[in-house]
Amino acid sequence: MKKTAGSARIRELEKFALGKGAYRARAFSARWVALDERVRLKCRIPLCPHYGRTLTCPPNVPTMEEFSRALKCYRKALLVQTRSLLSGEMESFDKNEALQFLLAPGKPRKATGGEEKSSAEDFNNVRLAAVRLHKLVNEVEGKAMALGFHYALGLIGGECMLCPECVGTCSGKGCRRPYEARPSMEGVGIDVVKTSIKAGLPFDIPPKQEVVWNGLILVD
Repeated sequence: MKKTAGSARIRELEKFALGKGAYRARAFSARWVALDERVRLKCRIPLCPHYGRTLTCPPNVPTMEEFSRALKCYRKALLVQTRSLLSGEMESFDKNEALQFLLAPGKPRKATGGEEKSSAEDFNNVRLAAVRLHKLVNEVEGKAMALGFHYALGLIGGECMLCPECVGTCSGKGCRRPYEARPSMEGVGIDVVKTSIKAGLPFDIPPKQEVVWNGLILVD
């Protein structure tokens, strides 16, 4: 009876995520969450611009070893996704524009017309999808706790985009939005691509017609 009740709550959590605007949502065994030391290593080689500067990125998040031990205490995981459609193939976008977006995703972009306008709009849409994902993870995590999953834990894909710029570790200031900010899946060593495949929700890498953002909620 207890197992059946737990399954019903998981299904309710899936429906809740979809009702809150998730593109897709799927629950699966937490044992299928794929960890790989190379994912965490990629935060440093080549050096990610957010490494050591963003409060929700390494080394300011639990180590892979710490996360791996905690993961064993969870029974289920829920993968949630948001997406933004692209006006064209990602390969056709200007490389410098792509790099600029990755280095400073919170800054406004100028659109002058034609392909430049399309590219700027696409990348702004990508950022909005990432922010929607963050809000979605917060909401689903809160719902999970309300359903009795008291140790529910939410993680986002990629760096935190809640603020235009993080206060940083050297400022001496705390996070502006500590109850909303969540660490990145990659930052704790999760192979997002492999995990999404195991969950039955694969996506294109590199993106073609859409960019898909992934978030994870772990429940006990």
